[in-house]
Amino acid sequence: MLKTLYYIRNKKELQELYLSQMPEKCIRSEINSIINETRKDIPPGMRLNAKNIKTEEALIFIDRNGTPDGYLLSEELKIKLNEYREAELKNKQFLKKINHVS
Repeated sequence: MLKTLYYIRNKKELQELYLSQMPEKCIRSEINSIINETRKDIPPGMRLNAKNIKTEEALIFIDRNGTPDGYLLSEELKIKLNEYREAELKNKQFLKKINHVS
């Protein structure tokens, strides 16, 4: 029976959810990379030491690595993930259009 995933609040929860799918080192590296992308306004040292993660960051991780084994996303997370994917697609299309113009 699959469990419903409603949120991921910190790096430790994320690691526990994905340990059956990938090495801990890869999980940490990936989430730190995502935090570096999403928190450019925070000094690099503070980004690395962040323990809590934003829903947006967890969704980026899920988008890149799939839903954790044994879980389904809650309706709210599914909606947010789809919104993120649509925004990414629009951004890529926009950048493609700009590159063709210049």
